[in-house]
Amino acid sequence: MDEATDPAMDDVDPQPAKQPDPTPRQPTPPAGEEEEESLENDDDLPEDAAPPINLSIVIEKPTKTRGALNISASARDGAIEVDAVSYVHDAALVTANTPDTVHKRVDLYSGPPFGSLDENLQVLMERFLEERGVNQALAIFVADYVDVKEQNEYLSWLNNIKGFVEA
Repeated sequence: MDEATDPAMDDVDPQPAKQPDPTPRQPTPPAGEEEEESLENDDDLPEDAAPPINLSIVIEKPTKTRGALNISASARDGAIEVDAVSYVHDAALVTANTPDTVHKRVDLYSGPPFGSLDENLQVLMERFLEERGVNQALAIFVADYVDVKEQNEYLSWLNNIKGFVEA
């Protein structure tokens, strides 16, 4: 069926003229309620902004030391923002997911918030990470990967629901 005969397209004008806003107007709230609404909707993020993607980055030097850096970061809008950097004496504490290592990992000192570190140290750490590929390209890749993974999970979910309903 083409657009010309599709009843769903009856309302679509390829070049619509200026028309009144069809969104319903909300009544003006009584005094005092307006402030409550502005507090509830006080998000500084645009509506279409993607939520941050939490990252756990582990950098090891197995030939030189058993230790590792564990970086807590987030990817958003094509950038990676470091939240904290910690050092562990045994990389297995941050790479293994056994109940014992997870329990030990909880007790590790995670270091100060990254933003509270001296600016020069922050710059040096960011350069260190960029040299190892933790950069804008990685942030974009992670966001794209998450989108593809979510789409695949959704398709799998749809197939499972369909299979169950048809059985």
